[in-house]
Amino acid sequence: MQHAAFWQFLAGVAFFLFGMSQLETVLKNASGRSLKLFLKRNTGNLFKSILGGAAVTALVQSSSVVALIILVFVEAGIITFRNALGVILGTNLGTTISSWLVATVGFKVEVLDYTFPVIAITGIGMFFFTRRKNIYNLFAVFFALGMLFMGISYMKESAMELVKLVDPATYAGYGTLVFVLFGFVLTTIIQSSSATVAITLTALYAGALQFDAAAAVVIGSEIGTTIKILLWGVTGSADKKRVAYGNFFYNIFTSVLAFVCLRWLIYFITSVVGIKDALIGLVFFQTTINTLSIIIFVPFLNIFSGWLERRFSPNDGDDNSYISHNLPALPVLAPDALRHEVTTLLSKALNYCTDILNTHTVHTKGLLQNIKSFAHTTKNIEEEYHKLKQTEGDILAYFSMLQNNQTLTTDTEQMLRYLHAARQAIYAAKAVKDIAHNLAEFDASANDVLHHQVNVLAADWNAFVPVITPYFTNTELLLLPDDHDTAMIAAHEQEGKFKIQAMLYLKEGQLNEIEVSTLMNVYREIYASKKSLLAATTNLS
Repeated sequence: MQHAAFWQFLAGVAFFLFGMSQLETVLKNASGRSLKLFLKRNTGNLFKSILGGAAVTALVQSSSVVALIILVFVEAGIITFRNALGVILGTNLGTTISSWLVATVGFKVEVLDYTFPVIAITGIGMFFFTRRKNIYNLFAVFFALGMLFMGISYMKESAMELVKLVDPATYAGYGTLVFVLFGFVLTTIIQSSSATVAITLTALYAGALQFDAAAAVVIGSEIGTTIKILLWGVTGSADKKRVAYGNFFYNIFTSVLAFVCLRWLIYFITSVVGIKDALIGLVFFQTTINTLSIIIFVPFLNIFSGWLERRFSPNDGDDNSYISHNLPALPVLAPDALRHEVTTLLSKALNYCTDILNTHTVHTKGLLQNIKSFAHTTKNIEEEYHKLKQTEGDILAYFSMLQNNQTLTTDTEQMLRYLHAARQAIYAAKAVKDIAHNLAEFDASANDVLHHQVNVLAADWNAFVPVITPYFTNTELLLLPDDHDTAMIAAHEQEGKFKIQAMLYLKEGQLNEIEVSTLMNVYREIYASKKSLLAATTNLS
């Protein structure tokens, strides 16, 4: 009998884990873009970040999913590192919702009689409505909930048998620290603090654990759930590392605080608040320690974030590419990550063009130094262009990987526009690269008119840069068709003015035919670069 109860308990754990995993996946995929938009819109300041993190975690029932999304958002520059810490604080509070659901419904209501019909109806419904995504997702949510509560029922029933084999007095002398370690190890293995709390509630319900021991297990689960995020965030940008380690250290703080104050917290719950139901008391304990840690931690958040910023310095990544490390493999997170990578490439391409066009505008060196500078600049131009090309190749490889892993649908067209923007960025860089030697010749020319063209072209380009730079620094700012057309007209008119002036130089004998022809080609390439950059910026929308 006990043998069967043991396997029934493990089956209950499996059903619960499967139900949580399915619920997490369905809600994450069903919410998709709306989930990301909610986080983007509700992380503008620390207070909103905490509430936003709690709300989204309560919805998807996975602090790990929310934390992973936040890591991607930080890597993509969508939210600041400090506001990301606020979301992390909120996720701990949001994950307690599942504990309240388990304690109030799973153990207070005989749900097994209801779970079988729910699982049967929704499971069959999912089979027949695979092509009707809205109906399928609705069935999938209730199917996952049915599996979750069936797991709780199996754990509850089997625990009553298993507790007969366990004498709580045998390990009562070990102290609560042992149970903290047990909670940490268990949560690290199954990577679900909700499952750990559910198992702990089962043991408490069956009498296998005393309240203080159960509370210690909950404390350990607070740290265990951070391990996956820590491992995923140890590589990548400095901000990504800061969030991952911030999440880990914050949960360490929460656990230490709860462990030190365990006796007083239990007294507060049982005697001051007067909660006599151990299951409700345990969930109340979990909610209390997370709320208390937020209240205590928030005033020191600036100090903590400052320490993390000093601890993890910025990392530019691969020497051969500007691509970020460890881009998300989940299609739901890919568009934001891809947009960030393409925006970075555009910014680098713009800076590349700007550097070339401004290289020869300052003259403070002698002849020998200028010759050395020219050779060094030519080498840098080729190396930097290769790096831009490699970045585009890495972006294309990332998109290809996404297609291999999972068929893309709703976001494919959007991401294809981003890829087109990346191609336009390379066109812009190549157009200016091709005239770099002409600019050097103008700079070295004994003809004052031709020599002066270096400063004229640099001034024109520097006036163009502020037109598109805001669209790279502000993710909410879009280059509208009318603004694009206005900028294109201005660039075209400027090219026309330059050409008219060049023909005037030829007519007046200030430049010869070859010099004017070269100058015309330079004008055309600069116009082509502007045109490509504007087209790329439009495709970011």
